[in-house]
Amino acid sequence: MVLHNPNNWHWVNKDVSAWAKDYLKENLCILSAEDNGATAKISNVLTMDGDVDVSQRKGKVITLFDVKLQLEYEGKTKDEESVSGTITIPEVAHDTEEDEYVFEIENYSDSSAKQPVKDLVRSKLVPQLRKALAQLAPALITEHGKDIQHAPGVNPSKGFAAPTYHPQASKKEATASQTTTTTTSNKVAVNTTTVTASDEFRTTGEELFKTFTDPQRIAAFTRGAPRQFDGAHIGGKFSIFDGNVTGEFVKLESPKQLVQKWRLAQWPADHFSTLEINFDQNDIDGVTQMRVSWTGVPIGQEDVTKQNWEVYYVRSIKQTFGYVVPTFISQSIASSPTPPRSRPFAWRQLLITIFVLFLGIGLALFSDHGRSILDNFTKYIYFI
Repeated sequence: MVLHNPNNWHWVNKDVSAWAKDYLKENLCILSAEDNGATAKISNVLTMDGDVDVSQRKGKVITLFDVKLQLEYEGKTKDEESVSGTITIPEVAHDTEEDEYVFEIENYSDSSAKQPVKDLVRSKLVPQLRKALAQLAPALITEHGKDIQHAPGVNPSKGFAAPTYHPQASKKEATASQTTTTTTSNKVAVNTTTVTASDEFRTTGEELFKTFTDPQRIAAFTRGAPRQFDGAHIGGKFSIFDGNVTGEFVKLESPKQLVQKWRLAQWPADHFSTLEINFDQNDIDGVTQMRVSWTGVPIGQEDVTKQNWEVYYVRSIKQTFGYVVPTFISQSIASSPTPPRSRPFAWRQLLITIFVLFLGIGLALFSDHGRSILDNFTKYIYFI
């Protein structure tokens, strides 16, 4: 509904970020490519960070947006080996030209056999993405321009009906109505969002999978035995961290994926998120990337969820089992020769040298021993 805005003169702004993300999912997740037996397709829009607005002033509708996108792709090699990874687009903006988009492509677990799929994404999927992203701005204006601007020739002051008088209901009727509403409301609706995280561990996918399913390992990194652990099988319930985290196993696909119903104690009663953990083992450097996604996290609990996960899961697992990935200093920087620093000119040393020089001349005039002292002292001054 358009606000009262005669002649479409005043500035009107509408936040359409949620619609934009849904639009991108709908229009990007249909893109696919195939070449020489390899296949690839966009499977998800993981994150969209930034603002998307449609605005109107002085009769003109414009869109202003600047977001960072991270997409997920999946595919197969000609030998039917599954491949998945991410496409990061650092800037998608209203003033970005089609040929100005930057695409950062990474496989989750890299190997030479998977390189053809990565090349296929860059050569065949990226051009499709450029064209699809260029259509975002026109789509925003077409869809939302009518919501912030009166149609031509429409008088926004006409057509408003006079308010209708409604007699006050009796207290008895009002009480009965209120009771009915409360009774029919059995469960409070919870506004939710999706939270993602990613970390690397110096271990295999199988060992990391066991860390989340073996009760002894769970007791080790949580610093206490689980209050409840029915077993790592579908339907098996668990309660860890003194009951602050509870859940249930939904899917177990060793050593690739683990899905749980998962909740924190402070969340609304009986509300669970869906926690999906994917383990991507990189055979090149022996590192496993753990990708985590919570679907159904209550609004306002995003930061708490990620912080608790980082401290009590990720950091504790690395410290307990030694799965830390070392950070290496770039060899190009380390091997670069450091130019010698020139020693600053010291006036004090100069004066001392001149004084000693004259003193030495005087001593030299009187004895050979004086000349010896002068020689030794001059060498000392030279090395200061």
